[in-house]
Amino acid sequence: MSWASKRRSKYIAIVVVIALIIIVPIMFSIFNKKPTCTDGKQNGGERGIDCGGICPELCVSQISDPVVIWSRSFKVVDGVYNSVAYIENPNFNASIEKISYIFKLFDEENILIAERKGSTFISPNNVSPIFESTIQTGQRVPVRTFFEFSKTPIWTQSTDKNEPLSISNTTLSRKDSSPRIDTVLSNTSILDSRNIEIVAIVFDTKDNAIGVSSTFVELLPNRSSKNLVFTWPEAFRSSVSRIEIIPRIPLK
Repeated sequence: MSWASKRRSKYIAIVVVIALIIIVPIMFSIFNKKPTCTDGKQNGGERGIDCGGICPELCVSQISDPVVIWSRSFKVVDGVYNSVAYIENPNFNASIEKISYIFKLFDEENILIAERKGSTFISPNNVSPIFESTIQTGQRVPVRTFFEFSKTPIWTQSTDKNEPLSISNTTLSRKDSSPRIDTVLSNTSILDSRNIEIVAIVFDTKDNAIGVSSTFVELLPNRSSKNLVFTWPEAFRSSVSRIEIIPRIPLK
């Protein structure tokens, strides 16, 4: 081989080596990507495609559907009703950060007279009363309230088991005229609690809900308490057996 041919071969070899140094890492990064929870593949210890295992989103096989225990509407004044759905989440470590829903109110002829759409969250292993106020029904009276989630829920793992809010000193007065419930909401956490919805449900001796009301607390500082009041314009139609007051904090 001539000297020129040897030099040409040497240059070609150098170019090939440089090209390999550049191309090999690029090709490796393309074809050897680390598993993620958004790559559309079941890899990296996932239990399904982009769910379970290391992924925050849970697979359908890991959760049970939320249960609508009951849904009812309660008269405020003629033509105005509050509606509530009593939802139970049987999943201990699973929550829904946001999900859409719809209330539908029907009269005695099974005619749809009002509907209300909204969105909410579902806490893990807990009861979630979903409350909608001042639904207008006109001259018609709702006798059946239908509630459903309007989208498929996305369940995520929830590790927060703290219960920073507590209810105490609940009393019912003016039962025969315009009922009033007084109670105390306390924040036992070292952190402030914000955007708290508190729903009060009154049950009769047969454990049927006969009244519902809601209030909102924008801020409850850490280690503090706040007096709450719930009122109704008319007396309950049945004797009160128990009162359930449920505070709800949006999931982060």
